[in-house]
Amino acid sequence: MLRILAKLQICKLIRESCRYHHCCRSLLWCLRTISSLANPVEGIPFEKLETIDDHSFKFHQFSQILQECTDAGDLRTGMSVHTYLVKLNINGFILIWNKLLSLYLKFGHIHHAHQLFDTMPRRDVVSFNTMISASVRNNYDALDLVGLYSKMKKEDVKPNHITFAGLIGACDGLIALRLRGIFHAHTVRCGLSSNEFVGSSLVDGYAKQMKLEDAIKAFNEIMELDLVSWNIMIDGCARNNSKEHAVRMFSQMLKGNVRVDGFTLTSIIKTCSKPGDLKHGMQFHGSAIKLGLAHETPIYNALITMYSKCEKGVASPVKIFGSISEPNIISWTAMISGFMQNEQNEEAIGLFKEMLRLGVRENDFSFSSILPVYGNLANLEQGKQIHARIIKSWFGLDLSVNNALIDMYSKCGSLEDAHLVFMKMGKHDVVSCTTMIMSYGQHGKGKEALEILAEMKSEGLVPDGVTFLGCLYACSHGGLVEEGVRVFKIMIEDHNLKPKREHFACVVDMLGRAGRLNEAENFIDEMGIESDVLVWETLLGACRVHGEMVLGEKSAQKIMELQPGRHGPYVLLANIYAERGSWEDKVMVREKLVSHGLKKQVGCSWVALETMSC
Repeated sequence: MLRILAKLQICKLIRESCRYHHCCRSLLWCLRTISSLANPVEGIPFEKLETIDDHSFKFHQFSQILQECTDAGDLRTGMSVHTYLVKLNINGFILIWNKLLSLYLKFGHIHHAHQLFDTMPRRDVVSFNTMISASVRNNYDALDLVGLYSKMKKEDVKPNHITFAGLIGACDGLIALRLRGIFHAHTVRCGLSSNEFVGSSLVDGYAKQMKLEDAIKAFNEIMELDLVSWNIMIDGCARNNSKEHAVRMFSQMLKGNVRVDGFTLTSIIKTCSKPGDLKHGMQFHGSAIKLGLAHETPIYNALITMYSKCEKGVASPVKIFGSISEPNIISWTAMISGFMQNEQNEEAIGLFKEMLRLGVRENDFSFSSILPVYGNLANLEQGKQIHARIIKSWFGLDLSVNNALIDMYSKCGSLEDAHLVFMKMGKHDVVSCTTMIMSYGQHGKGKEALEILAEMKSEGLVPDGVTFLGCLYACSHGGLVEEGVRVFKIMIEDHNLKPKREHFACVVDMLGRAGRLNEAENFIDEMGIESDVLVWETLLGACRVHGEMVLGEKSAQKIMELQPGRHGPYVLLANIYAERGSWEDKVMVREKLVSHGLKKQVGCSWVALETMSC
């Protein structure tokens, strides 16, 4: 039986080879015919060639031969056809020129394709679409695509749905984000905004731009929704952290009898990322089992991530990981991240070593997942070993990996190495700068953190709420009160960012560390955040440092009223009484702590001993 199968395979190869060589013979016959017709000095005008007997010469054979060359990977023969086409000076048959464009682009000769495109006697919508798609694949600047589109309009070539889908999909970056709106307007003018290709491209683009409402409006304009359209919309909701919209879209999809696939379930499962989402996550898991899709590896990977984030402990993720017959690098990375998120750092390292032992190669995500583990353990030596592996694997230029390296070195106490990684990065993003600002803040380097904030503006990066939180933290730990207040105002007035409770707490901490306790209390009143436990806890901590008993009592009382089940205010207030010598008050507070059934949590610290952390 095996011999018969082997012979059949050989016959198949022989048949394919004969078919290709037959096309080559046809090409040679055509080229020989052309040589007899064409003058070596002046090409025969296309109009005269049209009068040639159809049996002696067929131009459509060029198209077939070029397609065969493209499929077979024969660039040389294809270039021979191009040579004779130039010699003939043909001004028609755009199909042949488009085939040539596809041939050059398949081999990555985009420069030659551009030269051919510029010298083509005529261009149609296929010609422009081919070049637009190639420019997108080769990461050309959005302005280059605008140039192609402008030329298309100037030559009165009407764009179609493929044109706009390519143009809209290429809109990334600050300038291109504005272009997306312009192209959207053009699709409306051309009556193509309801096309499923164009609409899906708009939905994906707006979702990446974090404009979920615009994405939903574009989705609702699509006339014929298919599975791809639904998947892109649900994935966009997941990207924008909107579980409510994603669940509603998923429900509408089921009611419309649209068949769900693995990508749909993977996207909807990603929306479950908090302990309160466990119920929904389990329902989606049940849907995957019911639809017979639960054994797909991408769904397994999404379930590992979901249970790691939503469920206490890693029992479920470990069970799911063990069920995967052939775990891929995403599976390993998800499980390592699950251990890290549940503070099981040693288990994460053990799994990472097992992955390497089995010959699974790391990627940028696996490096970004394992580096925080060594940062949590403050294990600088082994963290440097991972850095060495990163350099050997050529992932040293990846932004996410470098950001994780900065964070790891900072947590391990090596600010110099963190700064060195930051300076050697070829390109920074908001996360890079924010991580470096946080690193300086942890080491009390407030001025250096503010310098990074100033550099962000020169690099065209827009700081977000986390960036400003890092700056406030750095100012607080660096004793830069006036600078910190100014950063807080810049965040609100210049960047129109609404402060969160963490920002308020940082300002209170900054004022409290400087001994300006009354100003901190006034700040709480002025901002209308009297009902926030975090700011009162921060103020109570500052009162503990400066021995302020009256304001400390007020802060502790506020916390006890807002959240009676917290042990922190009792402990801090007892310590304030002890430092002031009010032992009776201290005993009374301690008795209240016990009577309420509360217990002080035991603290711990990591100490590195040779190659171990304990």
